Amino acid sequence: MNSAPLIDYKEQRIQQLVDHLDTRLHTTQVMAELLLDFAALRDGADYPYLSRYREGALMDAMVHLSRNNYEDFCKLAELAQLPGK
Repeated sequence: MNSAPLIDYKEQRIQQLVDHLDTRLHTTQVMAELLLDFAALRDGADYPYLSRYREGALMDAMVHLSRNNYEDFCKLAELAQLPGK
């Protein structure tokens, strides 16, 4: 039995997870930086820089992205056989 296709698939899946995780981690970082900027500007502005609704929606998106990042990291650790907790 040839195990090469299985290894190729596993390596391909690991690379896909790494790519998705890298993209989402970057997106999460940018969103966090935006939230920090909004918070700093909100304190010095005479008007709401970002409405409470939009700020809440942005935070919900951050939480969702963070959970997905963690799930993908766990899948990646399992596939790559990284030591767990």
